Amino acid sequence: MTELDVFVGSTIVMDKEIFQLWVDGHSVETTKHILFRRMKDFSPDYSKEVVLSYVLGQYRTYEMLEKLLWTPKKLVTQWAYQMTEQAKQCLIHKYYDLNLPVVREILNKKYSSRSRKDLDEISEKTNVNLKSCRRQFDNLRRMLKYVEELPGNT
Repeated sequence: MTELDVFVGSTIVMDKEIFQLWVDGHSVETTKHILFRRMKDFSPDYSKEVVLSYVLGQYRTYEMLEKLLWTPKKLVTQWAYQMTEQAKQCLIHKYYDLNLPVVREILNKKYSSRSRKDLDEISEKTNVNLKSCRRQFDNLRRMLKYVEELPGNT
């Protein structure tokens, strides 16, 4: 008897504009309104429900991919989510993109795991969404840990 493992999937369609809004920490509702306003100019036939459904689907996909984005090597080598190499690279670059005023504020303070509680203040001061500040803080922490674990002179 022969056993076969079968995987059925489809290529993930990544909407770069929605991904950027997700990375920036915008809610589904805010993203829906932004997209609806832009789409209304091109095609007045779109309803808010259709736009909401599309945004929800995109956000679900990005939330599933987020754990893989925490370790970019895993995203690049995974097989569960079918996407082009270009799409994978775009996801990684946008996810790890840093907002300089936020990074400056994070690094101005004594960096520790307790620094995360200061992100509310940083968000207000830089006028950057709190979710985005948290993502950048966590990304900096991951990058710092990676660099510390590299072999060689320190």
